[in-house]
Amino acid sequence: MFGQRSAHVDYGETVIAYENMRSFAPITLTKGHVYSNHYASYPHDALVNLPYGAKVKGHGTGAIYLLPLTPELWSESLAHRTQILFVADISMIVLQLNLLPGKRVIEAGTGSGALSHAIARAIGATGHLHTYEFNARRAEICADEFRANGLADRITCTHANVCEPEWDYPALERASVDAVMFDLPQPWDAIRRVTPLLRPGGILCSFSPCIEQVASTIDALKANGFTAIEVVEVLLRTHEVRPQPPSDALTIALDRAQKARAHEVARGKPSVAGGGAATGGGVEAPDV
Repeated sequence: MFGQRSAHVDYGETVIAYENMRSFAPITLTKGHVYSNHYASYPHDALVNLPYGAKVKGHGTGAIYLLPLTPELWSESLAHRTQILFVADISMIVLQLNLLPGKRVIEAGTGSGALSHAIARAIGATGHLHTYEFNARRAEICADEFRANGLADRITCTHANVCEPEWDYPALERASVDAVMFDLPQPWDAIRRVTPLLRPGGILCSFSPCIEQVASTIDALKANGFTAIEVVEVLLRTHEVRPQPPSDALTIALDRAQKARAHEVARGKPSVAGGGAATGGGVEAPDV
């Protein structure tokens, strides 16, 4: 679960059975059940009371690690009922919305619930997320997952279309929300009705894949009195680590000298140490 947990796994808890970076799954430990992958099987009863991080060998050739449930692992392993946001976008959204413990947030476009879990962690037990999903079945599944993951006390999931002309936000008062997040096909249709709910200085973020959507959303934000509007594009890049080439003449000269010395040593020539004179083995005195 995402809330408080003990150091050891127990029945009823959802943990991540991690095999490798491309193979891991959430499992809810249930007495008498068995988790199986391509390589081995793992009775749930054998996993109970093991510490988080434990490596478990199954009945077969494989092994798994028992990892605690986090929003990052959850978003990578959950069933994608819609196109979801991943870590790079989610981290930027949480940052830009300035989400802290105790904040109240509206999210429209729950989808698969990946972002909802990250928001719930950021706002903590003293905050609350009101999330809305227009597809009834998806809203029902997400609500069940929030309960199973111990987040029912900080997430309220509602089946609703916030873009409808007559839509209202029941049970939410004016100026009672700190941040709003839209992941909608036409977010500009929902801006006017959510604006009165934002506190002075509140932030609205909208995620859109097309620049035409962004342009229409900016027009709606300006029309409803929003200021300091900005557009952010998030690109994920994997950095390569390799030796840094010499950057100045002195470094280049030292590098060349070291290579020349190594070459002479390899050929068996004596090396000259420091700035002193090299001496041989002495000179024989002539016979008198």
